[in-house]
Amino acid sequence: MGNELKLSFIAEMPANAGEVPPEFQVFPRGRVEIEGSDGFTVDAESVDAVIRRFNSRGLDMVVDYEHQTEKDAEAPAAGWIRELVDRGGDGLWAKVEWTDRARQYLANREYRYYSPVFRVSGGGRRLVELLRVALTNAPRLNRIRPIVAGMNPSDRKEDAMEFLVSCARKLGLPEGVDEEEVLAAIEKKAGADGGSMPACKEVLDALGLQDTAKQSEIVATIHALNALKQRPDLTKEVTELKAKLAARERDELVAAAMKDGRITPAQKDWAEKYAAQDPEGFRLFVAKAPQVVPVGTLHPARNPAERTGLDDAQLEINKLLGISEETWKKYNPQV
Repeated sequence: MGNELKLSFIAEMPANAGEVPPEFQVFPRGRVEIEGSDGFTVDAESVDAVIRRFNSRGLDMVVDYEHQTEKDAEAPAAGWIRELVDRGGDGLWAKVEWTDRARQYLANREYRYYSPVFRVSGGGRRLVELLRVALTNAPRLNRIRPIVAGMNPSDRKEDAMEFLVSCARKLGLPEGVDEEEVLAAIEKKAGADGGSMPACKEVLDALGLQDTAKQSEIVATIHALNALKQRPDLTKEVTELKAKLAARERDELVAAAMKDGRITPAQKDWAEKYAAQDPEGFRLFVAKAPQVVPVGTLHPARNPAERTGLDDAQLEINKLLGISEETWKKYNPQV
């Protein structure tokens, strides 16, 4: 079977257009990576702590748009999380009631991803609390499941590995199995029921196929997913694109802050590091920072080699901005 034919099965898989799931995975189990950060761990203890904290409050948790709740601005809800669920090896899930507006955004795929606001322990870097969730198309968590899957083959390449893993999980297979082991398990399960394909409904659901799918369709779909999974060039391209977009966002944020007089030229290096590691935090900082440089009177920053430390002027600026000496040094190692 050629690659063209394999890919055709992906195109035929139902995209469930217009359907918005009532639940989504907030955190996978294991190590969670954050763009530009060390990441953190989600284990059974973490999930239990998060759920207990949520239940103790007795309140629905808001899902907003683009973290507007963090910006001291009008923050309409996109939905309300009614329940957090421990799915074991599949991580922490949220059952949500979407607003009509958010449901339309998701159905049209104008929003696909989410971004949680959470706390982690200082020492162990373990998840300890979920505070809020926002709809966004620029999440900082790496390799998260989109709330709504793509509609065409190119959109669904990013989900290929997850489909194969989900298929294996439904069959009770251990992590790390390849497609041949999945196929063998399917054949064994079908054989145990006299070859009846409805006996493999869990697999069909994971692959997005109809109950009437023939075994040849199942086998071809799994082969196609595996072919997409084995595309290191695609992974590299996506990684490089993400890095370019992050750098452009950083530069735009810093340039806008300098233009508005919220930071001085001497703070540029510090601001670039801050914006790269935590864009949302930098936006919040700029929104609350006073104007310390009159617009139109900016001067070139001194050469880094000339910086000898925190002088009185810089100390005063940091004081006005609420920047501690420790934070300043963290993003300015040359100081």
